[in-house]
Amino acid sequence: GITIYSGSAYRSYSYQLALYNRYVSVDGKIKAETYSARAGYSEHQTGLATDIMNANLGYISSSDKEYDWLINNSYKYGFVLRYPKGKEDITGYIYEEWHFRYLGEKLATELYNLDITYDEYVARKEQKMN
Repeated sequence: GITIYSGSAYRSYSYQLALYNRYVSVDGKIKAETYSARAGYSEHQTGLATDIMNANLGYISSSDKEYDWLINNSYKYGFVLRYPKGKEDITGYIYEEWHFRYLGEKLATELYNLDITYDEYVARKEQKMN
């Protein structure tokens, strides 16, 4: 009963550079870096991130039924909400309810069950290695 689209998936270096530079020119570097990665650092450049759109071709928001479905089911398909609300100090980015990252079903399910971000997972793995 829902329709979702991938609105922005893979981005080339040059596209990400232009996007980032545009944001910096509008909001300044400090603010822009809370919502946009520099070229060479964007998850979109890996081909593993996508921004999800609804049936009206607008980016989903937390008030959309598509969002609820994704939060409760995307991990089954290997995706996680990459920048959740309340985790800005951990992820380094503002809450982006539309930005999902592919991690694979096993890892996405583990993060879902632990209720942690990908950043928290990586930090825990690094602690275990040290």
